[in-house]
Amino acid sequence: ANTVYDVTIAGGDLADFTGEVGLDLAGGQNITDTAGNALPAGDPATDETYTLDNTAPGLTSFVRQTPLASPTNADSLVFRVTFSENVQNVDAGDFRVNGTTTATVTNVAVVTANTVYDITVSGGNLAGFTGVVGLDLAGGQNITDMVGNALPAGEPATDETYFVDNTGPTVTINQAGGQTDPTTTLPINFTVEFSEPVTGFTETDVTLTGTAGTATVTGS
Repeated sequence: ANTVYDVTIAGGDLADFTGEVGLDLAGGQNITDTAGNALPAGDPATDETYTLDNTAPGLTSFVRQTPLASPTNADSLVFRVTFSENVQNVDAGDFRVNGTTTATVTNVAVVTANTVYDITVSGGNLAGFTGVVGLDLAGGQNITDMVGNALPAGEPATDETYFVDNTGPTVTINQAGGQTDPTTTLPINFTVEFSEPVTGFTETDVTLTGTAGTATVTGS
């Protein structure tokens, strides 16, 4: 008679199951010792179980981290990447830059071990680039959870991008609408129009041309 037995559990949905798996005595078990004493029902003092994990990890978000605002003319962009559970094998080769810039992923920094990472995008033509810059998973990424379930390809539900703007505004100065030329009407009005929203413009940013003597620029 033996005292130690190995019991194997297999088949069914076990290959796809996520949850706890343990072993109990069956209700109708008829185990006895060699003298015929029946084994009582109930769990043993030591009753270990397995936790099976066949659920793939998820990619929760790509969000702007440094700088926080967009648009920006920064020449280094940091995206914060968050996963749904602890993962491993995270490195620069697991990500690619989305957009027409030639910038690349240049650094991966751990924020919260195994779940949150800061991914830096820089270099290439980023310092002079104008356009959208985002982050994607690379085609050959090999990120897995801690038991080896592979991270699926795809985009997270939250997928922020930067609009990088390294193109300066332009300005057009026209005679104000409704004012004739030549004119005797005073004051003389001009419309100063910029190609995009600007800040800081005042009358000190323009100067008078021609031979108007002591005339001054007012208003903005």
